[in-house]
Amino acid sequence: MGNSRGPLPPRSPRTAPESFWDALNRAERQTFISLARERTFAGGATLMREGEPADHVIVILSGWTRISVQDHGRERVIAERGPGQLVGERAALQVSVRSALVVALETVKGLVMRTDDFAAFLGAHSDVLSIVEGQVYERLTEESVPRTPGGASPTPVDRTAPGEVALGRTASYPARPSAARPLIGQPHAFHGENCTVVLTDVVGFGSRSRNDDDRLIIRKSLLEMTWTALGELRERCYCEDRGDGILLIAPADIPTVGILRTLFDALPNALKRHNRTYGPCVQIQLRLASDVGPVTSDDRGVQGEAIIRAARLLEAPALKRAMVRDRADLGIVASGFVYDTAIGQSGGPIDSAGYVRIHVHVKETTQQAWMKIINPAPPDDCLPSPCDFRQLPRRVLSTCQAAGRAGGQLPANQPRRCALG
Repeated sequence: MGNSRGPLPPRSPRTAPESFWDALNRAERQTFISLARERTFAGGATLMREGEPADHVIVILSGWTRISVQDHGRERVIAERGPGQLVGERAALQVSVRSALVVALETVKGLVMRTDDFAAFLGAHSDVLSIVEGQVYERLTEESVPRTPGGASPTPVDRTAPGEVALGRTASYPARPSAARPLIGQPHAFHGENCTVVLTDVVGFGSRSRNDDDRLIIRKSLLEMTWTALGELRERCYCEDRGDGILLIAPADIPTVGILRTLFDALPNALKRHNRTYGPCVQIQLRLASDVGPVTSDDRGVQGEAIIRAARLLEAPALKRAMVRDRADLGIVASGFVYDTAIGQSGGPIDSAGYVRIHVHVKETTQQAWMKIINPAPPDDCLPSPCDFRQLPRRVLSTCQAAGRAGGQLPANQPRRCALG
């Protein structure tokens, strides 16, 4: 859609930190403006409502907004957003629903863009996609910051000089956000105490059938599933995005059975919902491994033999074969110690039914473990797992990929099952 405003106004002082608008160059700004329309919202107006479909994003030109979520029946304030900042991008990228309420604290002017146009804009500007991806993870981290009892941020944003963002600029541009892996939750120091290690891996994450957009959706979805599954425990755990999976470390004061039960109860349904919502190229088959052992940390991250053993468990040939055979949403493998102490106890909180003993020999590691396959595909469903797509005929592959990247189901005129012939 076009934009009929006059000449771009002169640049005014930047007033909002980490401004999305300031990170764009002039050409990117002009393209964004051409696809958006300017709107004014009165103070107290709702710009976005939690649970509603995500059909637009907004770049704030002037004024401030409050971002909040419902937490056990009470409103919890996450942040305030002001001039130059982008809101609504998280749900829009997932083709999902709003995860937060956005309310104008004063008169707000903004550039409103439909999510379809926003997706096209990001597809044409890979650098901007990197900016948005970095912003999403920074904001996921931001949501873990403890709040005061009243729900307000402990360090309110200074809005004494609200200012107004300029739509055009000729000055030099700030550096693009780095690609550092985010740490979710609060920093942790480990000094060799026995911790529960959970490592996940997405089957076929690097498959040629996926593109970068597919992998972005998968990474974001997996992070949110894990974050949501952990519930109140997430503030106490170390959680690291490793690209094709997540490393989670629960400190020694959290029982192994507690962290595993939390994940095992929530992840199967979350994966099932995701895979029903998205097409084949962004569906997730997840392997999850767990072990217990000493963990230490320094300024570079964490280390410990338990982490190495968990990584070897993920590569267990028996687990890989079972995931391919059953096309399951989730495959769990636990070390012998974890099974004996946290899973296999009769009458315990974790259902031990369905676990089978396997022998794991990967690289220099040899150990006994226990495996369980959850949510296998129905026997009459011949749609292969995403990592097997390269074996499909080009005609079928293009149909499946189009459906996946649209974030929905296969077109109405296409069969639900992809024939292999």
